[in-house]
Amino acid sequence: MRIADVDVVPVAHREPPLRNSWGAHSELAARTIVVVTAADGTQGVAETYGDSEVIEGLEDARSLVVGMNPYETRPLRLQLQDEMVFGAIETAIYDLLGKLTGQPVHSLLGGKIRDSVEYTGYLFYKYADSDPESAAIAPQEVMSSEAMVDMAREFVDKHGFRVLKLKAGVLKPDSELETLRLLAEEFGQETPLRIDPNGAWSVETATRLARELREMPLRVQWLEDPVPSLHAHSRLKRNIDYPIATNMFVTEFDDIAPAIESDAVDVILSDHHYWGGLTGNLELDCVANTFDLGVGMHSNSHLGVSMAAMTHVAAAMPTVRYTCDTHYPYMSEDVIEDAPIEFEDGHVAVPDDPGLGVELDEDELERMNERYENSETLGYSTVGSMASEYADAMSEVSTEQWLPNKPIW
Repeated sequence: MRIADVDVVPVAHREPPLRNSWGAHSELAARTIVVVTAADGTQGVAETYGDSEVIEGLEDARSLVVGMNPYETRPLRLQLQDEMVFGAIETAIYDLLGKLTGQPVHSLLGGKIRDSVEYTGYLFYKYADSDPESAAIAPQEVMSSEAMVDMAREFVDKHGFRVLKLKAGVLKPDSELETLRLLAEEFGQETPLRIDPNGAWSVETATRLARELREMPLRVQWLEDPVPSLHAHSRLKRNIDYPIATNMFVTEFDDIAPAIESDAVDVILSDHHYWGGLTGNLELDCVANTFDLGVGMHSNSHLGVSMAAMTHVAAAMPTVRYTCDTHYPYMSEDVIEDAPIEFEDGHVAVPDDPGLGVELDEDELERMNERYENSETLGYSTVGSMASEYADAMSEVSTEQWLPNKPIW
């Protein structure tokens, strides 16, 4: 069996104007759908980031993929030397192999450790949706602590999330601590809470806030990327007793040794899009377990193909004992049939259908591809490209309101 073709299909999907420390998400975001086709016509699909660098990398990889044996992916990884491009192609190949063999992807990865994967209620401050009637959830503006509690109630009532994560670095730090206090008051003091300022706090500010959190009636599971560098994380950990998680400063295998040597982090957030695909995440799981590091899962503004892939690989990673992040509840349109993928008590059941267990909705795929070709979209895949894209998107705003000059506080 050989791969006969590779299609790279950029799409633009609707997204709420979610806030973070760089600015606000555009209401049109870019993703890329990858389709690999075997000689017999069987297809496998994947989804990845939508910036031009990733798309160009995928296009350049076509000559290496066409004609290859789908069971032999290791040479491709070595030839590409691009974990993000490889991750997308490998995921599509695993979907293909699952369909060819009648096996779910988690079985091809060695078998599932759990029958369902728990996800986090991921709470963003946000501006009001321009088209509230078509919003998937919470179309209103959420720019205060009280408004955030109202939105969190919608998330919990609709999807049953039991762990809540606050995307911070937007309001003044003390206001964001007040948000955590109100969330604990609303959902119970034992509800696990996380806070992620995306490096917006100085070591001194983060130290003060962590000590204040210890005096508050709430349960903080970890601080995620509170300060703006790996070295700053190491300094911070000498001052506080909360675990530190990261997806900004440990994003490839070469980052792990310095993180361990400097005792900078406790939890690495995996991501099959850039940690070398599905098998790369399994490797990360083993390395983290070896060094007694926790493993969670990072997310971006993804659609249903990525949601399915995240669920399969999380199910097969023994060290993933923390709930996984997901933006999926915010998404009001999708490229898969029978969307959306459902949450029950904050969990997604691990599919046992062949491959990833999802099929492309060809009409929606074509519609969103046409929109991509005819629209300005926000697409990024790294912290650097994120800062650049936000700066460009907010070019009409006064510079000091968006310049990614961390720490902010």
